[in-house]
This record gives sequence, C-alpha cells and structure tokens, in this order.
Amino acid sequence: MSLPQRYIALLSIGVGASIVLAPLAVADPPSIPEPGSESAAATIRDLDAAGYDVSLQYENGVPNSGLSQCTVTDIDTLGPAGSQAIAYVTVTCDK
Repeated sequence: MSLPQRYIALLSIGVGASIVLAPLAVADPPSIPEPGSESAAATIRDLDAAGYDVSLQYENGVPNSGLSQCTVTDIDTLGPAGSQAIAYVTVTCDK
C-alpha cells in the first residue's frame, strides 16, 4: 500500500469510528407544567408553546374574569407534542 493510500485508509477508519461512536442526539420531551403551579392562562400558553392543542375541561364554574383567575387541577396529554397532540386541562374557577 502506498503512502497516500495508507493515509486515506487511516482517515476513513477514523471518520467511520467517530460516526459510530458519536452519541445519538435525542430531543428532550417538552416540559409540561405541574397542575396548580401557575395560572390556567399561563399553563395553556406553556402547553401551546410546547406544541399541544389544548382542550379545557371545567371542573367547577366558568371564568367570569378570565382564566388567569382559575387553577389547573389536572393535565392529561395524548400523543407526542406537535403531531396533533392534545393536552386536556381541567380547571376550577371560583368566580
């Protein structure tokens, strides 16, 4: 094997090994807020930003002064975020 061919062979082996040994990039799942950790409006905004279609379910009352006055009691997600995923958000409103 001539000297240039030897360098090409070593380079090919090095590139192949680095591709095989490189860690796979895995996307982190979207962050889902904890129920009750923020207002219902903020929770809906966060889930929407994460790629979920949000469906509200009222456990108690309907807001007369906006969702910022309501509390989230449960979040149930269906499907991975982005591809028609739905987040069912149960809220309770005192007013």
